[in-house]
Amino acid sequence: MRVDKSKSYEEISYEGKVADAIQVLNKTLDTYEAKEIFLSFNGGKDCTVLLHMFVNLFNKRYPNETMICLYIQPDNPFDEIEDFIRECEELYMVKVERIRGTVKATLFEICQKYPHLKACVMGCRRTDPYCSNLNVFQKTDMGWPQLMRVNPLLEWTCKNIWDYLHKHNVPYCSLYKIGYTSIGDRTNTLPNPHLKRISSVTGRDEYLHADQLIDEDEHERAGRL
Repeated sequence: MRVDKSKSYEEISYEGKVADAIQVLNKTLDTYEAKEIFLSFNGGKDCTVLLHMFVNLFNKRYPNETMICLYIQPDNPFDEIEDFIRECEELYMVKVERIRGTVKATLFEICQKYPHLKACVMGCRRTDPYCSNLNVFQKTDMGWPQLMRVNPLLEWTCKNIWDYLHKHNVPYCSLYKIGYTSIGDRTNTLPNPHLKRISSVTGRDEYLHADQLIDEDEHERAGRL
């Protein structure tokens, strides 16, 4: 990965971060075979960017292979997320494995089903919970399935994510259009209160699009319970 030591990541341009992410993904494809790689995908905006970016590179490298995606399905998923994941499965022609359980248990299950897996490509960003100290390439801890975690978007901001989605006209889950900014399931997710407004037409509460959130990396998870 290119690192310009004269600049902090806050100073690196959007274009520079895209170039870095592509470099990480190409390095992953140089290191691992098609059957050894899978992508973690839950229908959220970050992994949607990653899916769009990675599937193009993957298909160029392996035109006769199908990329595997792991969807760790919650007990009470939003219908909008379920619909969107099905749409992505058809649009990108990927194989989505839907598994319920803890992260650790689902990783063991998918590795049992596909014993050749060695690398999991993830849409983590440094502002996500438990991600502040991650490296771009980092092996799983002892006691977990032995995988390389690949984090191409680690230094991206919310704005970078929305810039990519809009610039490339990437489809994304409709919940973001009605104020959701960080999506779990029905039991722990509400529209972000920082996007609530009073409609000038109806006088009722309404929510702005997720890309309108100010101080997005501070308030992104404000809708999570």
